[in-house]
Amino acid sequence: MPPAASPLAALPAAAFADSLKRHALLIAIFAAALLLRSFLPTNADTSWLLTVGEKVLDGSRPYVDLLEVNPPASILLYLLPVWLSRVLPFSAEFFTGALVFAAAAGCLWFASRILLAAKLFSRDTVLKLMALFAAVVLLLPAQTFAQREHIALILFLPALATYVVRANGSRISLREAVMAGLLAGITVAIKPHLVFGMMLASFTASLYARDLRTIFAIENWAAASVCTLYAALVIVFYPAFVADILPLVSAVYVPVRADFWKFLVHFATPIFALAAAAIFALTRSKQSSPAFAVLLASAFGFAISYYAQFKGWAYHSFPMLALIVAAAVIAFARRWPQASGEESAAERFRRLASAFFIALLAGASFLWFSFFVDMRGLNETVAKAAPRGTLLSISSDIAVGHPLARQVGGTWVGRVCSQWIAAGALALKLGTQDPAARAKLDAYEMRDRAMLLEDIRNEKPGIILVDRIGFDWLKWAQADAEIAHELEKYRSLDQINGVLILRRK
Repeated sequence: MPPAASPLAALPAAAFADSLKRHALLIAIFAAALLLRSFLPTNADTSWLLTVGEKVLDGSRPYVDLLEVNPPASILLYLLPVWLSRVLPFSAEFFTGALVFAAAAGCLWFASRILLAAKLFSRDTVLKLMALFAAVVLLLPAQTFAQREHIALILFLPALATYVVRANGSRISLREAVMAGLLAGITVAIKPHLVFGMMLASFTASLYARDLRTIFAIENWAAASVCTLYAALVIVFYPAFVADILPLVSAVYVPVRADFWKFLVHFATPIFALAAAAIFALTRSKQSSPAFAVLLASAFGFAISYYAQFKGWAYHSFPMLALIVAAAVIAFARRWPQASGEESAAERFRRLASAFFIALLAGASFLWFSFFVDMRGLNETVAKAAPRGTLLSISSDIAVGHPLARQVGGTWVGRVCSQWIAAGALALKLGTQDPAARAKLDAYEMRDRAMLLEDIRNEKPGIILVDRIGFDWLKWAQADAEIAHELEKYRSLDQINGVLILRRK
């Protein structure tokens, strides 16, 4: 007979089973997020930046051979998945998703380690917080997944945990503070507007710690160092961005803003306001804890970032809505730590109504992040007409050409993702009668026309997608005699969802 198994031999298996049980919710959230990703396509901005990454690795010069509205960090962020797709048999989209999941797992683990080391919460509470924030950064984003704001918030989580520790007057190791600060610096480098979320969180931590010197803690110096180094690298290695793109963006991109009233009612603002109201109702009888105050401050800081840009795009609002929804869930949990069979009918109604309302806010946020311009109806026609061919678009909407180009295996040959330069100039001309200002805007519009003409003439794209949905870009293009002559070399295949598909004869 085989010797009896030692009782000690069962310990690793028992420990693993116990760990699996304690992490079951977290594992389920990651699994659900992976399943969700299989149903949602890559968003237009991420798809375009992956295309930019491919062109850069092929030798194109950013801001010279191709024009991108965003600073270099937006390009550098997606170079790794593009490079990996060239050395391993998986797509750049696959590696983008995999790296985002890895970043989420790593940053959640790091943030939990910071909180546990400070002994602010029990291990079970930290696990619940990890599950909550995993849901917030992996399930809530929907179609904004892998956007720059999404990635930036994930990287900010360890710094947020650090500010919570500072607010409680607890100590944090130098190494962890520096690492959290470096990640926060990358957050700001990715999207400088997000600095407000970091600033308000740090300031609130200093108020609760009753020590303004906390503002100058090592994590903030580390973050500032990253931003300073990044700014220097941009100046040295991307002079065209500083000399050409920044003035261009300042002239025709930044000034174009959403309509004020539409911006207020569509949809991030009411969701944020209702979530803030729910939090106030749930916490007005309770003293705010330092940790909760820091979380709220960061959410309001990211709201400043959203309103500073004033575009009204869903992905811009992700950091503020993600944190305010998380804060609402925490406020509910603090108000009702556990359901009690002894509660009154009125109290039970308030608890269930509050749970329903917060779930509604989370669902509304998910729907807001799910909106996208769906051009997949063009894919079959384009793929049949020019299998793995070349294409570009004439449109102000990036979603007309992206992710379509990558979905059909085509090659994008335009220097821009869309006619964002001309679109900005046209919009701004509607608001001014000043001859000098209009002349400058006309020059920007002519620059866009000239690039379009050169791209069609030199690259001879097999397919041109012309947007006629809200503005007739065909008419705009044909107003230029030379572009009109080039378009005569194309025949119309079909018009689907307001987009005219032209094929080279």
